[in-house]
Amino acid sequence: MNGYSDDLDSLLDSLEYEEYEEAAPSRRSSVRTPSRQSSFTPRQTATPASQTQVQSAARNLDSKIETLSKAVQALETRTNSLSTAQDRQVALTRKEVADRRKSTDATRSDLQQTKMLAVLLPLLSQETTDATDDQGRPVKVLTQSQNQLTTLLPLLLLMPEYSGGEGKGGLGGGDSTMMMLLLVILLGRK
Repeated sequence: MNGYSDDLDSLLDSLEYEEYEEAAPSRRSSVRTPSRQSSFTPRQTATPASQTQVQSAARNLDSKIETLSKAVQALETRTNSLSTAQDRQVALTRKEVADRRKSTDATRSDLQQTKMLAVLLPLLSQETTDATDDQGRPVKVLTQSQNQLTTLLPLLLLMPEYSGGEGKGGLGGGDSTMMMLLLVILLGRK
Protein backbone atom coordinates (compact mmCIF):
# COMPACT_ATOMS: atom_id res chain seq x y z
CA MET A 1 0.00 0.00 0.00
CA ASN A 2 2.83 2.40 0.83
CA GLY A 3 4.47 1.80 -2.56
CA TYR A 4 1.21 2.63 -4.28
CA SER A 5 0.89 5.97 -2.48
CA ASP A 6 4.54 6.79 -3.29
CA ASP A 7 3.89 6.05 -6.98
CA LEU A 8 0.77 8.21 -6.89
CA ASP A 9 2.65 11.06 -5.22
CA SER A 10 5.46 10.89 -7.80
CA LEU A 11 2.91 10.85 -10.62
CA LEU A 12 1.11 13.90 -9.21
CA ASP A 13 4.43 15.70 -8.74
CA SER A 14 5.36 15.06 -12.38
CA LEU A 15 2.19 16.72 -13.70
CA GLU A 16 2.45 20.32 -14.85
CA TYR A 17 -0.19 22.55 -13.32
CA GLU A 18 0.87 25.91 -14.71
CA GLU A 19 -2.03 25.96 -17.18
CA TYR A 20 -4.54 25.12 -14.48
CA GLU A 21 -3.86 27.52 -11.66
CA GLU A 22 -6.88 26.52 -9.58
CA ALA A 23 -5.99 22.81 -9.87
CA ALA A 24 -2.39 23.25 -8.74
CA PRO A 25 -1.81 21.80 -5.30
CA SER A 26 -0.44 24.25 -2.81
CA ARG A 27 3.22 23.61 -1.98
CA ARG A 28 3.59 26.00 0.93
CA SER A 29 6.00 25.27 3.70
CA SER A 30 4.64 24.82 7.16
CA VAL A 31 4.58 27.82 9.45
CA ARG A 32 7.54 27.95 11.78
CA THR A 33 6.56 27.75 15.45
CA PRO A 34 8.65 27.84 18.61
CA SER A 35 9.70 24.60 20.22
CA ARG A 36 7.27 22.99 22.61
CA GLN A 37 9.93 22.71 25.28
CA SER A 38 9.01 24.69 28.35
CA SER A 39 10.88 27.92 28.93
CA PHE A 40 10.88 27.21 32.66
CA THR A 41 13.86 25.30 33.99
CA PRO A 42 13.74 24.33 37.65
CA ARG A 43 16.71 25.47 39.67
CA GLN A 44 18.61 23.40 42.17
CA THR A 45 19.17 26.12 44.70
CA ALA A 46 16.72 28.23 46.63
CA THR A 47 18.67 31.41 46.00
CA PRO A 48 17.08 34.14 43.90
CA ALA A 49 17.81 34.19 40.14
CA SER A 50 20.59 36.41 38.99
CA GLN A 51 20.14 39.29 36.54
CA THR A 52 21.79 37.25 33.80
CA GLN A 53 19.45 34.31 34.34
CA VAL A 54 16.36 36.56 34.20
CA GLN A 55 17.61 38.29 31.03
CA SER A 56 18.33 34.93 29.41
CA ALA A 57 14.78 33.71 30.21
CA ALA A 58 13.31 36.98 28.90
CA ARG A 59 15.31 36.71 25.64
CA ASN A 60 14.13 33.11 25.27
CA LEU A 61 10.49 34.21 25.72
CA ASP A 62 10.96 37.19 23.39
CA SER A 63 12.33 34.84 20.73
CA LYS A 64 9.30 32.55 21.06
CA ILE A 65 6.91 35.53 20.92
CA GLU A 66 8.63 36.84 17.77
CA THR A 67 8.42 33.41 16.13
CA LEU A 68 4.70 33.21 16.95
CA SER A 69 4.16 36.75 15.65
CA LYS A 70 5.79 35.87 12.31
CA ALA A 71 3.70 32.68 12.12
CA VAL A 72 0.50 34.66 12.70
CA GLN A 73 1.50 37.14 9.97
CA ALA A 74 2.24 34.30 7.54
CA LEU A 75 -1.13 32.68 8.28
CA GLU A 76 -2.89 36.00 7.86
CA THR A 77 -1.22 36.53 4.48
CA ARG A 78 -2.24 33.05 3.34
CA THR A 79 -5.79 33.54 4.59
CA ASN A 80 -6.06 36.87 2.75
CA SER A 81 -4.82 35.32 -0.50
CA LEU A 82 -7.29 32.43 -0.14
CA SER A 83 -10.08 34.90 0.55
CA THR A 84 -9.16 36.89 -2.54
CA ALA A 85 -9.09 33.73 -4.67
CA GLN A 86 -12.45 32.68 -3.28
CA ASP A 87 -13.94 36.12 -3.99
CA ARG A 88 -12.65 35.83 -7.55
CA GLN A 89 -14.26 32.39 -7.92
CA VAL A 90 -17.56 33.68 -6.51
CA ALA A 91 -17.53 36.56 -9.00
CA LEU A 92 -16.82 34.17 -11.88
CA THR A 93 -19.60 31.84 -10.74
CA ARG A 94 -22.08 34.71 -10.50
CA LYS A 95 -21.11 35.87 -13.97
CA GLU A 96 -21.55 32.36 -15.35
CA VAL A 97 -24.97 32.04 -13.70
CA ALA A 98 -26.04 35.39 -15.17
CA ASP A 99 -24.78 34.37 -18.62
CA ARG A 100 -26.63 31.06 -18.43
CA ARG A 101 -29.80 32.83 -17.30
CA LYS A 102 -29.53 35.20 -20.28
CA SER A 103 -28.99 32.27 -22.62
CA THR A 104 -31.97 30.41 -21.15
CA ASP A 105 -34.19 33.49 -21.45
CA ALA A 106 -33.12 33.98 -25.07
CA THR A 107 -33.88 30.33 -25.83
CA ARG A 108 -37.30 30.63 -24.21
CA SER A 109 -38.02 33.76 -26.22
CA ASP A 110 -36.99 32.04 -29.46
CA LEU A 111 -39.14 29.04 -28.60
CA GLN A 112 -42.15 31.28 -27.92
CA GLN A 113 -41.67 33.03 -31.26
CA THR A 114 -41.45 29.66 -32.99
CA LYS A 115 -44.70 28.58 -31.33
CA MET A 116 -46.43 31.75 -32.45
CA LEU A 117 -45.21 31.27 -36.02
CA ALA A 118 -46.40 27.66 -35.95
CA VAL A 119 -49.86 28.91 -34.97
CA LEU A 120 -49.92 31.67 -37.57
CA LEU A 121 -48.63 29.64 -40.49
CA PRO A 122 -51.77 27.48 -40.96
CA LEU A 123 -53.93 30.59 -40.65
CA LEU A 124 -51.95 32.25 -43.43
CA SER A 125 -51.81 29.25 -45.73
CA GLN A 126 -54.04 29.23 -48.75
CA GLU A 127 -55.43 26.52 -50.97
CA THR A 128 -56.04 26.55 -54.66
CA THR A 129 -59.56 25.51 -55.60
CA ASP A 130 -61.33 25.19 -58.92
CA ALA A 131 -64.08 27.68 -59.65
CA THR A 132 -65.88 29.10 -62.67
CA ASP A 133 -66.03 32.69 -63.72
CA ASP A 134 -69.07 34.59 -65.05
CA GLN A 135 -68.71 33.05 -68.51
CA GLY A 136 -68.47 29.50 -67.08
CA ARG A 137 -64.76 29.06 -67.73
CA PRO A 138 -62.82 27.08 -65.14
CA VAL A 139 -60.36 29.20 -63.09
CA LYS A 140 -58.06 28.53 -60.14
CA VAL A 141 -58.85 30.58 -57.04
CA LEU A 142 -56.78 31.00 -53.83
CA THR A 143 -58.90 30.57 -50.73
CA GLN A 144 -58.41 30.19 -47.01
CA SER A 145 -57.81 26.59 -45.94
CA GLN A 146 -61.06 24.87 -45.03
CA ASN A 147 -59.32 22.22 -42.93
CA GLN A 148 -60.30 23.26 -39.42
CA LEU A 149 -58.07 20.63 -37.84
CA THR A 150 -55.00 22.12 -39.51
CA THR A 151 -56.08 25.54 -38.32
CA LEU A 152 -56.83 24.62 -34.72
CA LEU A 153 -54.17 22.06 -33.82
CA PRO A 154 -51.33 24.61 -33.65
CA LEU A 155 -53.31 26.40 -30.96
CA LEU A 156 -52.53 23.41 -28.77
CA LEU A 157 -48.90 24.49 -28.89
CA LEU A 158 -49.79 27.60 -26.95
CA MET A 159 -51.54 25.66 -24.21
CA PRO A 160 -49.12 24.91 -21.36
CA GLU A 161 -50.64 21.48 -20.70
CA TYR A 162 -49.73 20.27 -24.19
CA SER A 163 -46.56 22.20 -24.93
CA GLY A 164 -44.50 21.02 -21.98
CA GLY A 165 -45.04 24.20 -19.97
CA GLU A 166 -46.09 24.31 -16.38
CA GLY A 167 -49.82 23.91 -16.64
CA LYS A 168 -52.12 23.43 -13.68
CA GLY A 169 -54.76 21.12 -14.93
CA GLY A 170 -53.16 18.54 -17.19
CA LEU A 171 -55.47 16.66 -19.55
CA GLY A 172 -58.40 16.36 -17.21
CA GLY A 173 -58.76 19.69 -15.51
CA GLY A 174 -59.01 23.40 -15.81
CA ASP A 175 -58.90 25.21 -19.12
CA SER A 176 -57.75 22.17 -21.11
CA THR A 177 -61.14 20.51 -20.77
CA MET A 178 -62.82 23.63 -22.11
CA MET A 179 -60.33 23.85 -24.98
CA MET A 180 -60.88 20.21 -25.90
CA LEU A 181 -64.66 20.72 -25.80
CA LEU A 182 -64.33 23.83 -27.99
CA LEU A 183 -62.08 21.93 -30.41
CA VAL A 184 -64.57 19.05 -30.71
CA ILE A 185 -67.47 21.46 -31.29
CA LEU A 186 -65.60 23.44 -33.94
CA LEU A 187 -64.44 20.32 -35.74
CA GLY A 188 -67.93 18.88 -35.69
CA ARG A 189 -69.32 21.97 -37.42
CA LYS A 190 -69.07 22.12 -41.16
